[in-house]
Amino acid sequence: MMDPQALLCFTFIYIVFAGAGAQSPSTPPTATPPPVSSPPPATPPPVSSPPPATPPPVSPPPPASPPPATPPPATPPPAPLASPPAAVPAPAPSKKKSKAASSPSPLSSPPAPSAEAPVPTSSDSPTPSQNDNKGD
Repeated sequence: MMDPQALLCFTFIYIVFAGAGAQSPSTPPTATPPPVSSPPPATPPPVSSPPPATPPPVSPPPPASPPPATPPPATPPPAPLASPPAAVPAPAPSKKKSKAASSPSPLSSPPAPSAEAPVPTSSDSPTPSQNDNKGD
């Protein structure tokens, strides 16, 4: 038989190595991988609903010819006039008006306020004297 001390020593070494290997091996694992909690299935899991062969239309298809909202006008509407029409000739200056041009005409400049007329005191409505030079 074996010596009791040698048997005790081998048993102790065996327990130490077996316990150390079971906790966390410092060497790479053996050729057989450890068992996985659940093996992967051979086919992918089914989706909640299989995709249809053709996708459903998002919106109904548009009609072949949509009805117009309003009937088109027979003639296009006239464009807004930016300047007076060319058909109206400008009045030719007369010799009488050229004589009166030295004095201010009431059409070209606003009339001077009379002495009896009250002058507006509000600042939001300008007086004619304030308004003369703003356009120049």
